[in-house]
Amino acid sequence: MGVFSFEQNRQYAVRTEVLALITLVEYGNLEQKHNALKQLMVIAYPLATAEKINEQKTLEEVSN
Repeated sequence: MGVFSFEQNRQYAVRTEVLALITLVEYGNLEQKHNALKQLMVIAYPLATAEKINEQKTLEEVSN
């Protein structure tokens, strides 16, 4: 029952975050809207975000 409760709490936390971000998109200033949309994209497309991060070169790769 512990794993189920953990997953349920995690889903509730993500749902709450999404609702807060949507509210910022609707009623926030321009910077808040931009940041909220970026975060919503990360939540909506986690695999695309992970691929984008993996494509970025680190300083060590660039210097070699």
